[in-house]
Amino acid sequence: MAVIRTVTIAPGSDTGWHYHPAQVEAVLMAGVLTRVLEDGTVEITRPGQTLVELPEQVHIGYNLGSEPVVILANYQVAEGCQLAFPATPPAAGLAAVAELVGLPVQRRGGRQWLAAG
Repeated sequence: MAVIRTVTIAPGSDTGWHYHPAQVEAVLMAGVLTRVLEDGTVEITRPGQTLVELPEQVHIGYNLGSEPVVILANYQVAEGCQLAFPATPPAAGLAAVAELVGLPVQRRGGRQWLAAG
């Protein structure tokens, strides 16, 4: 079943680390979306461009710009299924985020964390 939703991310905000149970196909309507995937890949999407999020691919979306990011998303989910689930930040993804925003990554107890300044 297809579920169509408009997702808006305010300037300076993010989606939080999450994944979708099924494929998501989307088009960026406004703003600039910066996504970090679980393997540390950083993808930038501009208005009019499309993106695909694979099932169970952990990622986070950032609006690093000054205008709202508006996404028109097509979720291919079973009826009644939740569209997204929160996820634990993956180490490679955290390292990419740290580099993206200019924060050092610290190791604590075998896990990586972003240093808060």
